[in-house]
Amino acid sequence: MNQRNNSRTSLFLMELIVAVFFFSLSAAVCVKLFVASHEMADRTVNLNHAVTWSQSLAESFVSAKGDINEIGRSYPSAFLSEENLIIFFDDNWEYMDGNSAKASFEAILSTKEIPAGEAYSDVTKYNVNFKGNAICGTIKIIDVRKLSEPLLEASDDDPNVIHSISVDTYIGG
Repeated sequence: MNQRNNSRTSLFLMELIVAVFFFSLSAAVCVKLFVASHEMADRTVNLNHAVTWSQSLAESFVSAKGDINEIGRSYPSAFLSEENLIIFFDDNWEYMDGNSAKASFEAILSTKEIPAGEAYSDVTKYNVNFKGNAICGTIKIIDVRKLSEPLLEASDDDPNVIHSISVDTYIGG
């Protein structure tokens, strides 16, 4: 009889071990799913802010007719060069005054004046010849949290680029 109890106890322990194993496996999968959903939510929040700031910069670009100095007056703490405007943001996407070393995100607006015919070469439906020039710009929103220092420019295939859009305005000639 004692041997029969031992085999029942062993069988019960084996069932218990298998149940704990499956529970542990399920818990590990659930934790992984929660971590992945948290990261996805963070990426979504960052993308929403990046799109909002891109839209704001694009509207500034159009209203200023591509004049980088005029756009820079709207963002007094931005880094401004002849063809670039760089704005820095903290972790909460608040516009930063001053210290770019503490920036978590940055927006880069790069502009270039080119012949209008070249800028609008894809507009062929109406047989229009563009004379004069156009100012073309690229707005890139970059996550710089993993970088050692802020970027002054970024390529299109840079994995840190959250959002990128192109803008242009016809300035005539």
